[in-house]
Amino acid sequence: MTFKKIFSAILVLAGLANGAYADDQVEILKQGDAAVTLADVVGFLQQMPKDRRQGFLDNQARVQQMLIGILRDKQLANQALALKLDQDPEVQAQIAFMRNQILSTKRISAYEESLKIPSMDAAAKEQYLTHKADYVVPEAVDVQHVLISDKGRTDAEAKALADKVRADAVANPDGFGQLVEKYSEDRSKANNNGQIRDATSDKVVKEFSSAARKLKTVGEISPVIKTAYGYHVLKLLRLSPARPQDFDAVKDQLVAKLKENYVAEQRKAFLAKLDQGAPSVNPQGMEALQQRYNLGATPTIGEAIKAAESDSK
Repeated sequence: MTFKKIFSAILVLAGLANGAYADDQVEILKQGDAAVTLADVVGFLQQMPKDRRQGFLDNQARVQQMLIGILRDKQLANQALALKLDQDPEVQAQIAFMRNQILSTKRISAYEESLKIPSMDAAAKEQYLTHKADYVVPEAVDVQHVLISDKGRTDAEAKALADKVRADAVANPDGFGQLVEKYSEDRSKANNNGQIRDATSDKVVKEFSSAARKLKTVGEISPVIKTAYGYHVLKLLRLSPARPQDFDAVKDQLVAKLKENYVAEQRKAFLAKLDQGAPSVNPQGMEALQQRYNLGATPTIGEAIKAAESDSK
């Protein structure tokens, strides 16, 4: 079967995995004594968040890599079984540990899915009204610029040329595009004609964003400024002042965050119940642990639990 057909099949089979699991053992790919089944794919996908799985499966190259990786792992696992490596006590301990981790994660997920999350609409409105200043559309400043590099010329020569460009720009702001085409040494000008969107954001070097922020009138030309790239002259193309967002624009975001916080609080309380009371400690077992791994003085179980609780806050 070609990989194109396999790719189509895996998407169909993955859809089946969301419901009944009757087809889990159907073989998707086989080589020698190793076969990749839908159950293997289901197991693989459990490693990633649910909201990322479909995007992963939509990429044919990633699906191919996944299937080849699973197949190779199964071939190696079969060889390990033939060599009785699964009977090694350390391997058995690791398998048991991984089993506990998987079941632990599944138990927490099942608990979270069982929660009846109350409506957060009123809390979201209260959050919005209390912190209105946090919900604004940030200022948007778009500029066009000419870059004069100091590479291949002295600093004084670069500054003088930048001064000339600025003088020409001030004399004829409408001709700024021609100045970009004629003088600018920014390699990206072929794609953007020197235009920089969100020029006051932290994605732009500090000197550039500071100069852009000082421009207040569309068409205004900046003084010559210097950055690590050379000398720049800016022209303001668009200025949209910061403005508050309506509640309806941020409601879904607020509700989602409040629900996330609610689930986190409930999960923390659920786990805290497991730590109620002091676990019994077997002195011989603790001594065996210290001797096997050459441990120094170990904290008490109570101290360890408190430290874990502190780290989770």
